[in-house]
Amino acid sequence: MEFEDILDHAGKKRDELIATELLVSSKATVRAYAVALTETISPEVREILKRQLSQALNQHARIADYMIEREMYHPFDLEKQIKKDKKKVKKARKIIAEVERPKQPSQKVKKRSRDEEAAADYAASMSDAHETDCQLVESGSTRTE
Repeated sequence: MEFEDILDHAGKKRDELIATELLVSSKATVRAYAVALTETISPEVREILKRQLSQALNQHARIADYMIEREMYHPFDLEKQIKKDKKKVKKARKIIAEVERPKQPSQKVKKRSRDEEAAADYAASMSDAHETDCQLVESGSTRTE
């Protein structure tokens, strides 16, 4: 199932996804205005930023209220919110796994190229040489090449 199909069939969960994105974006907007307000020295710009910050805070409150009323967000019940967030993470992982799953289950693992084979052989030989060096050091011998 494609990602778009999953979203199309999500119903209420899709509304929650959109509302959550709006809430996160509104929080970022509030932070940006607050930072900009602390960085400006112009009284005119400061007044404009104060008005915009106030509007952003009101927008955030409306989105949060919407989500709280529809039980999409539980800011006053941490246990409930954590449980909900864990479910979202589990569902997101499942969706990612479905999207990344090969379209044809009969696809075989790609055969390694000659370069990949050569690199694997080189790594194996280096590992063997390292083991031999360790054994020689332990026995007190030295290796010359």
